[in-house]
Amino acid sequence: MARLLAAGAVAAAVGVGLAGCGDDPDAGATRGDGEHKITVAGDSISVGLGSQLREVLADRDGGGGGAGGGDGLNGADDVVVKVIGEPGTGLARPDNFDWPTRLRALAADFPPDVLVFSVGSNDAQDLTDAAGDVVVPMSDEQAWDAEYSRRLAEVFDAFRPADGEDPATRVVWVGHVRTARDDVADTNRRVHRLATEVAADRPWVEVRDLAALLGTGDSEATRCLLPDGLHLSVDCLAEADRALLDDLVAR
Repeated sequence: MARLLAAGAVAAAVGVGLAGCGDDPDAGATRGDGEHKITVAGDSISVGLGSQLREVLADRDGGGGGAGGGDGLNGADDVVVKVIGEPGTGLARPDNFDWPTRLRALAADFPPDVLVFSVGSNDAQDLTDAAGDVVVPMSDEQAWDAEYSRRLAEVFDAFRPADGEDPATRVVWVGHVRTARDDVADTNRRVHRLATEVAADRPWVEVRDLAALLGTGDSEATRCLLPDGLHLSVDCLAEADRALLDDLVAR
């Protein structure tokens, strides 16, 4: 199945060049003393959330935030936002992009204080393995849910704290809204339900939902959708970030 979220549409949706996505040159930079590092990962929705989060931080911090963050939210601490999202990705196609492996490397080498992870809109399809062979067809709903849940668990467990230790990274899952395309809309809400279930016994994982943050509920997010019916407007991405901000910078 072709990628549902084209790279060109992403750039239009979030108002940034694609160089700010997964090939951010300092996406894995070691955080300095006093920095509060937020890493945003996932598909093009995550790219938009991360891009607008920088702007929301800058506005709240009196213009000192931007790409590097500012020092007004945590006393002397800088809030640094790194965006490592990859348009057209999800958990269905590890032959396209393998998020569990990418995030295990991040957790081992450059763990952020907070990881925001958001996927779903590209996953209305069969699940493949790393070679691209189908392992679970989408028509087998029970098996699809079980395998997708296993992949979500891999993502969340990349940041599992050692026994008796506090988590080094808080994971914030952000579910997607209902889009104009029914197959994508249904998968978005299905994936969010699975993520909520997987997170239930993982206290280092917090669940947030764009449908709740934007007040669209289980209806199509009409006021927030761009003409393609898939991507969110910059205004709605910023609105969601403002609603998330206190959670993301909280100690």
